[in-house]
This record gives sequence, structure tokens and C-alpha cells, in this order.
Amino acid sequence: MALRLYRTDAYLTCFTARVVARVTHNGAPALILDQTAFYPEAGGQPHDVGSIAHARVANVIEDAEGEIVHILEGDVVDSLRPGDEVRGRVDWGRRFDHMQQHSGQHVLSQAFIRAVGLDTIAMHIGRGDCTIDLPTAALPSDALERAEREANAIIMEDRPILAYEVGDADLPSIPLRRPPKVSGAVRIVEVKGYDWSACGGTHVRSTAQIGLVKIIKAEKRGAETRITFRCGGRALDDYVRLSAATGRLMEALSAGRYEVEQAVQKLIAESRADRKALQEARARLIAYEAAELLAGAAEDGERRWVTRTFVGRDPAELRALAKQLAAASRVVVLLGASGDKAQLVFARAQDATGDMAAALRCALAVLSPDGAAKGGGAPAFAQGGGAPADPSQVQAAIAAARAWLRGQPRAASVNADTS
Repeated sequence: MALRLYRTDAYLTCFTARVVARVTHNGAPALILDQTAFYPEAGGQPHDVGSIAHARVANVIEDAEGEIVHILEGDVVDSLRPGDEVRGRVDWGRRFDHMQQHSGQHVLSQAFIRAVGLDTIAMHIGRGDCTIDLPTAALPSDALERAEREANAIIMEDRPILAYEVGDADLPSIPLRRPPKVSGAVRIVEVKGYDWSACGGTHVRSTAQIGLVKIIKAEKRGAETRITFRCGGRALDDYVRLSAATGRLMEALSAGRYEVEQAVQKLIAESRADRKALQEARARLIAYEAAELLAGAAEDGERRWVTRTFVGRDPAELRALAKQLAAASRVVVLLGASGDKAQLVFARAQDATGDMAAALRCALAVLSPDGAAKGGGAPAFAQGGGAPADPSQVQAAIAAARAWLRGQPRAASVNADTS
């Protein structure tokens, strides 16, 4: 079993070791060493990367036997034999980032216990964000701020972070945040006088080296709440990006730093008002258009026919126009719009006859013989399309629908204007 150097010195990045075995993992070359500073992915903390004998270490895992397997990129492994001495180097930037995030998580988890009485039931250090899960779906409104302020107060106190092992006999005297998952000697990571956790991960030497804990958001997940946060360099990077975005908004809105939110809320309110006014104006225009089309409707004694082909008209407007027209007595409406995704909208008044869904199927067969156009509906209203069609193709589809509705076996001519 390899000696895990990172457990006694998380700041160790260069080391020498002897090859115990050459193995493969999912077809990739790998090494097992007699000692290592590489941390394998475990306990919510990602693995280290780096190099061994000039080969890149792409992944580090712990196998079923408890051996640490260093998965490599390159063919340097072919020249190594058991007993050979190799030199390893851990990527310090990635290692220190994980140390900041993991230590920050310990502090934040204890802060939630002390601020709102909630323990952490799961944690994960991701590539961008980190998360902890809390056993509640109803956080108090001030919970995030209270926990965040508590955590950052501990960080500013520069408390030592210690790692040590205790045996079964001494374990009851340790106020662990959660019971350990292993028996025998247990590695304890202590934030001096504040938090005690059974943990095998890598940590900074003091809370000051965490730098900062910033909660990003809280999300309900069933009976739990997931807290997303960042620490140290990640929190600083996030603040830099947010500050730059705020600066751009300040310039665009001619607003002060703390006036941006108010300016954006004002824009949203104005946008909603403009959208409502536009919708009302469109409704009036559609009503005028419907009246004009009804005035030119063709009558056959029992029904009034309104047929029209548009070029590239918005589907929502087409539906609104059809419904407006169908509110009139005895009207049958057959509307279409050409374009990359041609549309057909058929409707009829309650006192008119005809199955619009069946008429649509007839029209779609003409519009798109290959079946690319789809649609459906009910006897009084149907819509479909989605396939490319030019105005003449849409007109032909409408003519086929009208002919079917009039009981003719073949498509009849129809005065379908293009606009």
C-alpha cells in the first residue's frame, strides 16, 4: 500500500518514489508507486494532475484494493520496471485551488450549523462551483447571509487548520461534525477550536489562506437545499467578472454602482408596459384586418369563406387572426404563410360546418407530400406546417382544403391572394 505523502504535507508537490507495478486502466497506461503526493479523487474532492517521469498524470484513482493508480498519457511507462525510481510533480495551481475549496467547505458547513442549525449531508468540489446539500427545503430568509458572515469571520481570524489521527479510544472526545465512515485510526481535520471532521482530503494551513467564501445561490432539490459557493481564487475570479459586468451596465445605464439594480428594474417595468401596449396595438390591427377580410368574404349561401396566403407571417399573429375571423357567423377561415417553416391555420365559426382537422390533413398532404409538415387540431380549429413552401404551394394546399370541405373530390380553384 502506497504511503500517502499528501496526508502529512499537502504543500508537497515534488517527490521521488519507486515503481511497484505497471498496470492499465481502461486501456491507458498507469503506475502504482510505493509512495505518492498525488491525491486520488475521493470524498467529493477531485484528483490531482501533474507528471511522473515526464509523462502527464491525467487522472488518479483508488482501486478496489486501496492502491493509488496514476493514469498517464504517453509511452514513457513502457521503459519503466518495478523498482525503478521516478520523480513526480503535482500541479500546484490545481492542488491549492482544491485545498482552498475543501477547507472553505469545512468552515462553511460548520457556519451553517452554528448560524441556522443545519448540518451538511453531501458536498462536491466541481471545476467551477462547489456545493453542499442541507437537509431542508425551507431555509430562513437570512440563512445565507448569516452563514456566509459567520464563515468569513472565522477566515479572518486566521485559525490554524490541523490534520492528525486518533484511535477508537480517543474518538469519543472529538466533537465531530459527522460520524466517521471508517473504523480504527481516523484522520481528523480540525479548524482550530471551531470544526472537527473525519477527512482524508488536502487542506490549507490556516483559515486565512482560504481567502474568502462566497455563496452564489441556493436551490431547492426535493426535501433538501443545495448551496453553491466559491472560495479563495475562484471567489476572486467571480468577483472580478461580476465587477466588470457591473461596470459595463453602469456605463450603459448611466447609473452608479449601487443604482444599477434600480435602473434595471425600471427598464424591466418600461419593457413590460411597452410589450402590453404593443400587444394591444396588434390586437386592434388584427381586428381591423379581420373586418377587412370579412368584408371581402366569398359566400356560397351556407358559409362565408375567408382564404388568404401571407409571406412569412408570424404564426402567433396568424392564429390570432384566424380566431378573430372565426368569431363571426358562418365563417370558414383558411389561412397560410409561406417560408422556411410554412404554416397553415384553419378555423370555423360555431354555426359553420366542416372538420378543420380533416381539412388540414388534406392540405398538409399537398403542402408536403414527403410528410415533413405536421399538425393537428379539432373540428373547429387546426394548425400545422413546419416544412419549407413558397406562396404557390401554400395556395395549392389551401385550395385542396377548400375543395375537400366543399365535398369536391379534387382541388378547386380559389382566389387566394398573396400579401
